[in-house]
Amino acid sequence: MSAFVMIISAAAIILSVKYGLLKGIDHVAGAMNWSAKARGQLTGYATSVPEFVCLVAAGISGVWEAGLWNIASSNIINAVLMLMAITYYRQFGELFKVRFLDEIFFACLAIAVPIVLMQLGMDTQWYLVPILLGLFVAYQLLDKRLNRPNSDDEEEEESVGNLPYGIILGLSALISIVIAGMFLGDATAAVIDEMDIHPAIAGWILGVVTSIPEMVSFFAVYAASKREGRQSDLNDTQEALDNLTGSNMANVGIVYPLGLLAFLLATSLA
Repeated sequence: MSAFVMIISAAAIILSVKYGLLKGIDHVAGAMNWSAKARGQLTGYATSVPEFVCLVAAGISGVWEAGLWNIASSNIINAVLMLMAITYYRQFGELFKVRFLDEIFFACLAIAVPIVLMQLGMDTQWYLVPILLGLFVAYQLLDKRLNRPNSDDEEEEESVGNLPYGIILGLSALISIVIAGMFLGDATAAVIDEMDIHPAIAGWILGVVTSIPEMVSFFAVYAASKREGRQSDLNDTQEALDNLTGSNMANVGIVYPLGLLAFLLATSLA
């Protein structure tokens, strides 16, 4: 029964992200004429919501290791999925432009951080909360400094989104994700206990599930670019790469420290 609840909860999160959160972001971005970079980053942050809910729920349920492996595995899987989309649409030449080097660096850094901390046995230290939040702030500052808006890259289109509808849709999706995540955390803890699954394996299973929204968004970006004949203007790779980097850095710089804070507070009050 617990495995069934785990599957249903994960499916509910995926559907809420794909048909609620991402569509809400599309409407907001379209209504406000956001750049490809801004759309990519916001999509990356949004697709980290499932990891946040899973980490907090897993930590409170007593399976912190599974929640943290969800983040670590999700970041690895995100990078693999991005490379799959690039390979499918033959965009490797675009990826290795100098302008993208800092995004690639931060995406890789976000993969290394949780794995190194777990290997060193430092993954639940309280001082990681301010350090990791500071890392995210540093990423934001460097990204803005190294990637200043370029008028040549900003092909502004007319507004095609409904701002109020996008906000309502996005908030409704967030609420459903939080509710489903609570069930997912409890079910994951039960499955680990009942089936004697190692927390790391459970974390990888969650990582595969919570990376599906990124896969959808990566392929959607390149598909739209190909459909509109814009595969040579770099905006598709910019959006997809910022989606990857934004998601990975949000996992490490926001989800991890806030999840750790919730876990430490729950542990101290238990």
